[in-house]
Amino acid sequence: MRTIVRNNRLSCLLSILIFCFILTSCGNSKNSNSENESIQTSEIVGTGGLLIPIQSDNVRAAGYDSDSKIMTVQFLNGYTYEYYGIEIELWEDFVAAQPDPWSLVGYPRLVKAGVPYKRIS
Repeated sequence: MRTIVRNNRLSCLLSILIFCFILTSCGNSKNSNSENESIQTSEIVGTGGLLIPIQSDNVRAAGYDSDSKIMTVQFLNGYTYEYYGIEIELWEDFVAAQPDPWSLVGYPRLVKAGVPYKRIS
């Protein structure tokens, strides 16, 4: 049992480290084509819709696409839901609420709040 818990914690830690790496590796890049310098900023917000492992008793993975404002939640029972019109702050709160993201953030701010959703699998 300790091995499973340790593996879950390591998986969660790895996911968080990858997420932080992605965020910190994005930054300003300068292109000098002439006297005028243009600065291009590239920023990744959320996961680009990709699911990342979530440490939870009932959520297996979740993802967030900032362009479409869709948050995807995959539960341990295998069902996956998309929630629509989600602001980045809710996604950040959800990830930060591990190991209880569903009871602390998901259920009260998605289900109880009546956020539009669809079961996709």
